[in-house]
Order: sequence, then C-alpha cells, then structure tokens
Amino acid sequence: MTITRLVFLAGPQAPWPFLRASEEGEVLQRGTLPADAPRPDSADVDRLVVPGADILARWLDLPDRNDVQARSAVTFLLQDEVIEAGDDLHIALGAAEPDGRRLAVVARAEVVAGWLKQARSRGVEPASITPDCLLLPEPEGEGVVMARFGDLMAVRGRGLAFSLEPDLAEAVIAGRPSRRLMLADMEGDLARNAATPAVNLLQGRLDPVGGLERRRTWRRAAIMAAALLVSPLLLLMAEIGRDFASAGLAESRARAVLSAAFPAIGKSSDPARAIDASLEQLRQGDPFTDLASGLFAVVEGVAGAQLDTLSYSGSAGLQARVSYANHSDLDQLKAAGLAMGLEIRQDSTVTEGARITSELTVARRP
Repeated sequence: MTITRLVFLAGPQAPWPFLRASEEGEVLQRGTLPADAPRPDSADVDRLVVPGADILARWLDLPDRNDVQARSAVTFLLQDEVIEAGDDLHIALGAAEPDGRRLAVVARAEVVAGWLKQARSRGVEPASITPDCLLLPEPEGEGVVMARFGDLMAVRGRGLAFSLEPDLAEAVIAGRPSRRLMLADMEGDLARNAATPAVNLLQGRLDPVGGLERRRTWRRAAIMAAALLVSPLLLLMAEIGRDFASAGLAESRARAVLSAAFPAIGKSSDPARAIDASLEQLRQGDPFTDLASGLFAVVEGVAGAQLDTLSYSGSAGLQARVSYANHSDLDQLKAAGLAMGLEIRQDSTVTEGARITSELTVARRP
C-alpha cells in the first residue's frame, strides 16, 4: 500500500504541517515538521503543497507537438502578464483536457528552486510539487470553491485557479456562486488529489529523472522520427530472424523487404545516411514548422531569453525578434542554433533598459 505524506510549505522558520494518508484517503497521522527535520525511515511518497499566490495558472491552446515547444509558446502567449526584465521563468504543463486546452503554470525559477531546497532541508524529497489552489476539486458550472490555506484563500473554478488574501479573493470572484470548503473535512481528498495532481512543477530542469525533456533538441526528435519511420520494418526483421536460423538469410530477406518498402534506403550502402536524407526532404516540405520549432528550442535553452515576435515569408524566411539580458546570450543562441543545424543571423540590436533586443533571421544551414 502506498502512503502519501502531504507536506504544506510554510515560513522558513515555522513548523510545516503534514499528514499521512492511505490510497483510499484515510488519514493515518497528522503532525508538523520542524526546521532541519531528518528524512523519516519509511517508504512514504512525499507530495509538497506550495502557495498558489506565487504562481500564475492559465488554460491555453498550445501546439500539439512536444512539451519543449509548448513551454516556449506559453512564454510567448503570457509575456504581457509574467515577463519582467531578467526573469528566469519555470513553466509546468498539465495534460490535455477534453476541450484541447492545457493547464500552464508559471513561476519564477528561483522561487521553485527555493521551495525544493527548503523541503529537502526538512527531510522532504517531493515526488510532486503542486500549488494549493490546484488541489481543490474543480466545480461544475460557473461557481467556485474556496478553502483557507494559512493566511491565503485558495480559489478553484472552471479554467480558474489562484490564491490571494481573503478580502482580495472575495473581490475577484464577486458575483459568482461560491462554496467554502473546510480543510479538516477534505484532508483525504487533498492527499488523493496530490497523488494525481493537475500539474506537477517538477518538470523540465527540475525533472527528478534528470531533465531529459529540457535537453531534447530537434535533432533528438529527428532521430525518434527516423525510428518511428522504420519501426514496422524492424518488426518484420525481428519476425524473419525468429523464422530463420540462418543469420545470413535473415539479413538478405530483411534487405529485400527494406528495398521494397523504401527503395532509396534499402538499396543504399549506408541506410542511416539515406534516412537522414529522407528526413531532410520532409523538413524542406514545411520550412516554417522546421525553423520555428528549432528556434523555440534554442530560445528555451538560454535562461532569460524571450521570443517577442515571429514572422515568415517565402522570400525573407523566418524573421524573429528575441530579447535577452546579456550580450553573451546572443552568442549562446547562435551556438545552440549551430548545434541544431540552424544559422541565426543578427540583423539589428537595440538596448532598452536592462533588456537587449535583436532582430534575427533564421535559416537551415546548407
């Protein structure tokens, strides 16, 4: 049986409330964690609850490609709400909902890293970090539900989630039907919701498995596409290998199938190079998607960089305006582009306050 230890982040010196609950939501223990508390000798799964006042939650229509591009799109769509000079943002995404939208949660990266550091200092190694307002049940219709977490009031509605001081929260939802929930009556529900959260902030650079998705580039995606392209063929080769004991016969039969299905690849002495050439032809068929997806990944990889505008024409190619904090960031953008086969040319640059903005032209290297 999996036991959830739900830990509520509080002040740096204040005790942190926690509760332990079973998979069925039965509360097994309540308590507090002092500063410098040791890690308990148990198999409990830690779930950290953080203040919703320090995040921005929005439901957005995002590109149905990969999470790296989706997070770049979030930065672009919410730039008027969240971008300040020098900000390094952390973006987490929920699963696609029935209407196609996805929950996007934005916070300052240093704030999220601070939560994680504080938690570990109290013996908490969270499997997930979720804002308090997103643990509340989503109500039906236009009403909202509310619950008090410490000094803040958490509010949840359809496509709505935030935490504010109680009087401000009441002002924001004025006129909407509301229902007040008592935490003491929903502890088990909170633990169950935390086990399958609407969003887990441990994504990208904070992914506990090493942030693989943050480091995924278009090149990695191309290799995956190649694997998908030939996967039916690989299955046929495996079947041939099982049916024939002779390795030589299996190889010749497999090459025959490959030649029939993909003549240019099957007849090549270097199938890997032939696959690369086929993918290059596919990319050239949709240059905007190719260049834009590559640029999104490049911008995401440079802390504090922001894509301001994007345009494309057949004659001028992909034109982008990118802002960043340091002159060296432009060199990082160019170097990252080269690693992905992109040539990023600087057309003009202006400095406005603490931000630097460059007009760039992006092309695929020959």
